[in-house]
Amino acid sequence: MEEQIQQAVEIANSPSSDPVIKEQALSFVSQIKSSTNGWQPCLKILQLDTASTNSKFFALQVICERLPLLSDSEKISLKDMIFNYLSSLISQNKVEPIFLRNALSKTLGLLFVHCTLNCYATLVKDVLSLAYNGSTFNDIATDYYVRTLSVIHQEIGDQMITRDNRSQDQHNFDAVVNRSLADEIINNTIICIGSFVSWIEINLILDEQYMSFLYQFLGEGTNAKRRAITANTFNEILHKKMPPSKKLELINFLNLGGILNQLNINSNAIEFDVSMALAKLVNQIGEESITVLDKCSPAELGSADFRSLACSKILEIFPLIFEFLSNEFDDISLEVFPFISNFLLLLKKNITNETIDLSAINNDEILTTLSKNIILKLKFDEDDDGDDDDTIEQFNEIRSKLSVFLDSIVLLNETLALEVIINCINEFLFSKIGDAGSQPDWRTIELGLYVLTYYSDMLRNNVMNLPKTMINNSRPYFVFNEMLCKVITSSTQILINHPLIQLSFFELLLKHYTFFNNNNIQVEGVNKEDILLKVLNIFISNFGVFSENDKVKYRSWYLFHRFVKMTRPKVGDFIIEELIKSLLPLLSFDFQIVSNKNKLLSSDPSAALFDLDMTLIEESGSFESQLHVFESVGLLITLVSSDDGRINILENVLQPMFTSLEAAITKLSSSQLEIVGLVQVHHYLIAMGNILKGFESLRGQQFDQSKILNVLNQVSQVILITLENFIDFNIIREAIQFCIVRLYIILNNNNHSEKELLQSILSKFISCIMLNFEKLKVLEIISFINFVSQIFYQSSTDESSYILLSSLLAPLLSKIFMKVENDKNKVTDEFSKQEVLDLQRSVMSMLIAISNDHLNSLWLANEDNKAMLINVINTMLSYSYNHQGTDLSIVKLSILVLNMLCQGLGSGIVVDPQDNFRSDNNKFEQVNELLINNSILLVAELGLKVPAANKNLLKDAQFRNNITLEVCRLLKGIAHIGFEYPDSNTLQKKKSENATDSNKFTPLPVGFNEEHANKYQIP
Repeated sequence: MEEQIQQAVEIANSPSSDPVIKEQALSFVSQIKSSTNGWQPCLKILQLDTASTNSKFFALQVICERLPLLSDSEKISLKDMIFNYLSSLISQNKVEPIFLRNALSKTLGLLFVHCTLNCYATLVKDVLSLAYNGSTFNDIATDYYVRTLSVIHQEIGDQMITRDNRSQDQHNFDAVVNRSLADEIINNTIICIGSFVSWIEINLILDEQYMSFLYQFLGEGTNAKRRAITANTFNEILHKKMPPSKKLELINFLNLGGILNQLNINSNAIEFDVSMALAKLVNQIGEESITVLDKCSPAELGSADFRSLACSKILEIFPLIFEFLSNEFDDISLEVFPFISNFLLLLKKNITNETIDLSAINNDEILTTLSKNIILKLKFDEDDDGDDDDTIEQFNEIRSKLSVFLDSIVLLNETLALEVIINCINEFLFSKIGDAGSQPDWRTIELGLYVLTYYSDMLRNNVMNLPKTMINNSRPYFVFNEMLCKVITSSTQILINHPLIQLSFFELLLKHYTFFNNNNIQVEGVNKEDILLKVLNIFISNFGVFSENDKVKYRSWYLFHRFVKMTRPKVGDFIIEELIKSLLPLLSFDFQIVSNKNKLLSSDPSAALFDLDMTLIEESGSFESQLHVFESVGLLITLVSSDDGRINILENVLQPMFTSLEAAITKLSSSQLEIVGLVQVHHYLIAMGNILKGFESLRGQQFDQSKILNVLNQVSQVILITLENFIDFNIIREAIQFCIVRLYIILNNNNHSEKELLQSILSKFISCIMLNFEKLKVLEIISFINFVSQIFYQSSTDESSYILLSSLLAPLLSKIFMKVENDKNKVTDEFSKQEVLDLQRSVMSMLIAISNDHLNSLWLANEDNKAMLINVINTMLSYSYNHQGTDLSIVKLSILVLNMLCQGLGSGIVVDPQDNFRSDNNKFEQVNELLINNSILLVAELGLKVPAANKNLLKDAQFRNNITLEVCRLLKGIAHIGFEYPDSNTLQKKKSENATDSNKFTPLPVGFNEEHANKYQIP
C-alpha cells in the first residue's frame, strides 16, 4: 500500500504524466484522504528512508486532516510515531525543506490542540526537551519547537483575534527562504512572541532577558529583516488590550520612544521595509498614548502625574513623527497620519475643557512645528517631474488629507495657523522675486500656489467659523486679496515653464472671479482695472491659451471662457477687439481622422456616413475644448458697447466660417463623400452654434434690431440650406438642431421683428424635419420632442407660435406613434427595447407639458387635432390596461396623461383660465363616452379588480407607487372635473379645519353630564 501511495503521489505531481493515468492517480490519493484508515500507511511512509519529499508532504497532509477524528488511543499511537520520526531527523541532523518542516510542525501543533486536555498534556515540554538538553540548544529541534508554537497560536490565538490579511501574510513561514537555520529560528521566535502576546498574560512576555534581546534587535543595523520583525512584535505588544492605566505603565516600561530617539534614525537612509516598520511602531506608540488620555477615567485624567506621564510619551515621539512625515516615500509618511489625526482630534475634543490642563501638548511650539512640517510635505518630491497624471492624482489624495490636518490646526489656534500659512506663502512665492540670477525651483513655486489656494479655500469654506457677513471684511480675507494681486503683478517671475504652476494660477483666478466684479473689494495701492487687464493678457499669452503644452492650452481655453462669462470684464471696446483679434488664430480647424470605429453596414462606403456616432471617431486636436474658445469670442462680442462695433466684429468672425463652410459643402457635393469633409461641416456648424451661445446673454437687452437681425438671418439661411442639402446625415442634423436651439433662445423675445424671424426659421426647420422624419434616429426624435416641448413652454401667449404648434401637433404625434409601434415589433435586444421606452416616455412627457403649459386648447383647434386626441386617449388606455406586458413607468405616465386630459378637457371644453386661446365654441363631443367613462372603468380595473384578483400586488411597492397611486389621483381628477383642481396644501388645510370643527361637537360619554364636562374642560 505504501508503494502504491508513493507512486500515485509522484504521478499526480509530475507534469509529464499521461492524462488518463494522472486522473487515476488523483482519484486514488483522494480515496486515501477520505478513508478512515488512510492515515496508517501514511505514518509508515514517514519511516521510509526512500520516501520522496512529495510523498512525505502528502502523508503529513492526510495525518493532519484525520487527526481530529481519531480516538484517544489512536492519537497516542500517532504521537509516538511522529516523535520517533522527529527524533530520527534530529539524530541524523537532517534539515528538511521548509514546506516539510511546516507540515510536521502543523502536525505537532494539532496534537497539542486535540490531545492536551484529554490524553496528552506534555507535548510542548517534550518538544522543548528535544531542543534543549540543559546546557545547549539543538538548532533543528529548536526550529521545530518555534514553528510548533506558531501553529498553536494560529490554531488557538488567531481563532479568537481577528487579523487582516496583511498581518496573516507576515506570519507565513513559506516566505522565509535563503536564510540560515539560526536566522530562521530567531526571526520565528520573535514572530511567536508578537503572536502570543495578544492572547496570553503580558507578564510572560515582559521578561528582562526577552526585552534586552528585542531592544538589541530593534537597533541592529546589519539585519534589516530582523529589525522590521522586531518592530512589528513591539507593535503587537503595544496593541495588547488593557485598561488605560495599565497601558500607560506598559508604554513607560517599554520606553520605546526614548530608545528610538537614541538611535538617531534617518528614515531616508535605511531600508524601505525597516523604515516602514519603524514608522508603524512610532505611530502605534503615539496612538496608544493618545488612547490612554482619551479613554481614561475622569479621576485618572485629573491626576497631574498620570496626565504628565501620558503627555510626555506623546511629546517624546514628535521628533520621530516629523522624521517619518518628511520621508521621501509617501507610503512611509502615510503610516504616521493616524497619529496626527488622533492627536489633533484629542485637542479639538478638549478645546473648551478648562478643567484639564493639556498645555503640555497643546502649545504654540508643537502646533507651529507640526504646521510647517505638514506644509513641507505638500511639496512634490525632487525626483517627481509632475508630468504623470496617475502620480499627481495619488499625491493630491495625500494633499487632501494633509489639508484636513491644517484645517484642524486653524480651528485650534487660528492666529498661529494663519501666520504660519502666510509666512510660507511669502517664502515660497515672493522671497526670491527680484533676485538677479536666481532660478526658482518649480516645486517651491507650485507649493506656494497650492498653499495660497488652500488659504483661499479655507476662507471660502469658512473653516474659522466666522459670521458670514464678516468673512469679506475680515483681516485674513484682506491679506488674501493682497497676495492675489501680488501673484498677478509678479506673474512673469512666478509663471515659470511648468504646466502645474500655470494651471494652478488660472484655476485660482477663476475661483476668485468675484474679486474682479465686486467694487467693494479693494486693495490699497492696486488699480483693479490694471490688474484685470494683466489677467486677460496672461490668459491670451503663451502661458495660457497659446501654451505649447496641450494640457495647459486645452484647460486654459475652458478657464478663459469661464472667467469671461463670470466676470464680463468692463474694459474698453478697443481692448475687447484686441482680445478677439488675438483669439482668431484659434478659430480654425486643423484635424485629421485618426480612427473610425463606426461599423460599415452596407457595401456602399458613402451609406456608412448617413449614421455616424461621433464618439466612435477619434481625431487629432481637441475640438471639444476648442468650442470654449468660440463661445468666449461670442461672449466678448456682446461686451462691445457700440452696436456698430459689435456687428462688425461678429461679421468679421462669421464671414471666414461661412466661406470655409461653403467650400466644404461644395467639395462634398461635387466629389465623392468623405468622412473628413462631413466632420468638417459638422464642426463648423457646432462652432457657429457656440458663437451664438455666447450671444444668449443679450436676450432681452436693447440693441440695434435691424443690424443684428440681418446677421442672424444670414446665419439661419446658411444653416437651413445646409440642412436641406445634407438632411440624410445624422451628424449634420444634430449640429443644425444645436444651432436652431441657440437662435431660438436669442430671438425668443417680445419684439415683433425678432418673433417674425423666429417663426420663419422654426417653420422651415420643422417642415424639413417632418418631411424627413423617417431618417431620424430615436435619440434625434427625443431631442426634437424636447425642443418642441420648449416651444410649448415659451409660446403660451404667442399667437404665431400657437398656430405653428396647432398645425404640427397631429402629424408629429402620428409619426411618433407609428415609429413606436414599428420599433416595438423589431425589438431584438435590450438596447433597442430601452430606446423604445425612452421614446414613449418622451412623447408622454410632451403630452403632459401641453396641459402644464396651459395649451389644452390645441387639442380642439382643428379636426386633425381632435382626431389625434381620440388616438392619444385610446393609446394611453391601451398602455394602462396592458400593465403586465408594459414597463410600469410607461403605465404610470399614461395614467397621468389621462388625468391631465380629464382635468383640462373633462367638461368637453377648455376651462383653464390661463389658456389664452380657449374658445367655448371648440368642444370635444365624445368626452364622456371616450374619456370619462373609460377612465372610470380603468380606475375600477386597476384600483379594485386587479388587486382583488392578485392580493400580492398591493404588497408590491412598485405597483403601489406607479399604478395604485396614479389611479387614485385619476379618480380625484375625475371628481373635480369642471372645478379648480385643489393642491395638496389646500386639501390639508381644509382637513385640518374640518377636524377642528368636529372637535367642537365631541359627543359626551354615556352618563357624563355637562357639569362634569365643564369641570374637566371637555369641549
